[in-house]
Amino acid sequence: MRQILQIAAALVMTSSLAVSADQSESVTGQALLLRAAPGPNGPQIQVDVVDRSKLNKSLFVDMAGLRLWTDTTESRQRVRNLAANPSSALSVTEMVARQLMASGVEPDVIPVHGDEGQEAGTEGMILLSGGEFTRPGKYYDSSGGGLTILDDGTAQKSSGATYRVRVSPFHIDPFKVTNEDYCRFLNDGNAGYATPWNTRISRAPLGRNRGKFAPADNSLARHPVVLVNWYQAKGYAAWVGKRLPTEAEWEFAAGGKESRTYPWGNEPPDDTRLDFPIKYKHPVPVDWFPAGATPDGVFQMAGNSAEWCADYYDSASYQKAPGDGVVINPTGAAQAYQPNTWYKYRVMFKG
Repeated sequence: MRQILQIAAALVMTSSLAVSADQSESVTGQALLLRAAPGPNGPQIQVDVVDRSKLNKSLFVDMAGLRLWTDTTESRQRVRNLAANPSSALSVTEMVARQLMASGVEPDVIPVHGDEGQEAGTEGMILLSGGEFTRPGKYYDSSGGGLTILDDGTAQKSSGATYRVRVSPFHIDPFKVTNEDYCRFLNDGNAGYATPWNTRISRAPLGRNRGKFAPADNSLARHPVVLVNWYQAKGYAAWVGKRLPTEAEWEFAAGGKESRTYPWGNEPPDDTRLDFPIKYKHPVPVDWFPAGATPDGVFQMAGNSAEWCADYYDSASYQKAPGDGVVINPTGAAQAYQPNTWYKYRVMFKG
């Protein structure tokens, strides 16, 4: 039986992963190399595509789930210094993302350590029996909401044909991954998966947990973890022995065989089902709004925070109805890199 989970994520880096999260290197012969030279206002970073055989495997910096290769010990130290500062760390990942968009060469990921997360197995998960549903034809991806640029330069949300999809049985977590959950992952040997600019999670300065990752405030423990990129989401999933849902599985969990308009049914949203109209300027605990859960008991598939899916996105994989009837267990595009489109690299997210 396949196991999947929800993980909340805000968009930090538009990128995706072609290999499983327990592998530290891409399967391609090329890699991204950071060169950091001194500059008048701080280090100047250049991200190049190089042959993998030219990498020095001792020269790397781990940050936000990525293993960033450098060319010299001086470059490594400069990148480490940048990674220690939240704003400059974000600028480094944005430069890596731009090279990904330009070349299609993906950054490597950090090997996932520890087995504490796999102790629970399927305990607490919800078993969905699978079945058929009508794909709604509305798509959201890492371009910032599933946008398509038209010939006149304007943007519209991506949409496509509605058609039947069948998914096999699977388990799904009833709640989004929390800050508390993610801290357990970080503290089990995965510190490189921390998000430097996420102020909701930090290292405890005092007490018996000094130096360990913890929610910045106890009230945030049951809030969904946000500001994690796709690599981080896949890394957490590997740590708990699960994976991200496909877009089709997510849609089935949210809408069921009856293709509900909303996770709870077809009734319009109100403040008993989710934060609507918006009252809170931040995410709320993952177990709030039980009236907005699906009939199977999966919470917050509408509202609170977005969730990464496993699929690469391209228009052909989602927008055109199949010619031979029902699509069975679709998994999206074979690759995310689309050099002839306005947004050249996309993965799916929902919620």
